[in-house]
Amino acid sequence: MGRRKSKAKVVKKIRRKTATVFDCPFCNHRQSCEVKFDYKAQTAAIRCRICTEHFQMKINNLTEPIDVYSEWIDETEKVNREEEEYARERESIDKALGNDQDLQSENKNNAKEDDNQKDGEDQRNPYLSDSDEGH
Repeated sequence: MGRRKSKAKVVKKIRRKTATVFDCPFCNHRQSCEVKFDYKAQTAAIRCRICTEHFQMKINNLTEPIDVYSEWIDETEKVNREEEEYARERESIDKALGNDQDLQSENKNNAKEDDNQKDGEDQRNPYLSDSDEGH
């Protein structure tokens, strides 16, 4: 007499759910950005409930919410890099032109001072002599 074969226990594979709510990179609030898909228009939008920052991109059937969030972060970093490069270029241009501008502003200031001194001489009281002004 043999034993009955026992059935192997069925092990369910745990499928992790992808997140649809993320932390906002602008206001740093936790779980405040929500992704919404519009498959008819083939777009996805992510919006922060707190600071109302948003991002929209084209999607396909395989796009997941984390893809939209990652694309938003990448685009934000790209814009920040471009702004930093522009600021550095602008600073170098200002430095190059800064010497000429400083000289021009000094010349203008000196010219204004000269004009003010001339105006001051012209505004003397014509009825007083030079000896009366000193007293």
